[in-house]
Amino acid sequence: MPEPSLRNSAKNALAKQILDSLAAEGIIADPTQQQLINVLGKTVGPASKNAPQGAYIYGPPGRGKTVIANSLVAHLPAHSTRRFHFHEFFHQLNSPKNRVPGQPLGAIFSQGLERELAGIQVLIFDEFHCTEPGDAMFMGKLVKYCKQHDIQLVTTSNYAPEKLLDDDAFHHLVTPIIESIRADYEVFELDHELDYRLRKAEMEGATSGYRSGSLTLLPQQAPRDSLETWIEIGYDRIGPARQAGEAIWISFDQICRTRRNTADYLELATRFPRWHITQIPSSELMPMDEERRLANLIDVFYDKDIEVHLYAEDDLSQLGHMLHAAEKARLTSRLAQLHRHNIERTTVSP
Repeated sequence: MPEPSLRNSAKNALAKQILDSLAAEGIIADPTQQQLINVLGKTVGPASKNAPQGAYIYGPPGRGKTVIANSLVAHLPAHSTRRFHFHEFFHQLNSPKNRVPGQPLGAIFSQGLERELAGIQVLIFDEFHCTEPGDAMFMGKLVKYCKQHDIQLVTTSNYAPEKLLDDDAFHHLVTPIIESIRADYEVFELDHELDYRLRKAEMEGATSGYRSGSLTLLPQQAPRDSLETWIEIGYDRIGPARQAGEAIWISFDQICRTRRNTADYLELATRFPRWHITQIPSSELMPMDEERRLANLIDVFYDKDIEVHLYAEDDLSQLGHMLHAAEKARLTSRLAQLHRHNIERTTVSP
């Protein structure tokens, strides 16, 4: 990130803590990010007085929304603060282990919110979005519950409030959510020219986690000393895959062309710290259901900081061509953080 011009611009203790912790990681907030940090510092937490219901932070991928939100979490009381990613939270609410046979979907959400948010004063919610009617129902209940129970909700999103569920046939479903956000929340657009994730310098030196992953052109095979294994998931088995130590090698067909869902990917992300996804077909010709599964897998592995190596027929530059523009931009930004082998790096504007 750029050198500071406003290094000492923290206007309260919480903002200063966030700026200092980012600087300790080698991240110097730019002026727009510092402005957001000051807003959060005076808006969120037990020290805030007469504060809004929360903060809605939106903007293109790679501008630092999640990094700042995670740093905010680290400096709030742990016993009264929770941080969730959209996929993770939905999975927790809808988990079969928490269901009662015959229970209506609305009751599952309501009881799930009571269970997951008990005793919480601040909820940090990453990747707030509504791309289908079901999302609108879920988000509506979440926003309403937080207001009724005096929970501050801090969200990050790639969408301006008015762009949630941007479909003429269903947009009316999110109108109450938009009105609530505009009336009760501090809305902040974090947008500047540079997507930091596309900067090669920020990727250098990563030795673990998502940013140590790679994108490589085919062909690629599992090591000779790897062992055949089958992965149990729910009532299903995936395989045969190959395992070498803590690394798993699995084909695109096995993980994206079967009936896998985001809940499966969340569970699989806990099994191995290093994943190799092989035989990924051309991104230009990939059907929408398959590219959505791959996009969801990358979202989950990114959020959980799981090392993932992709072996594809092309550079995946067309991946997401059938998805919403914001989804494609997020996917492009996250793929750009992977080291590229045998592929000439190109900068793609999200």
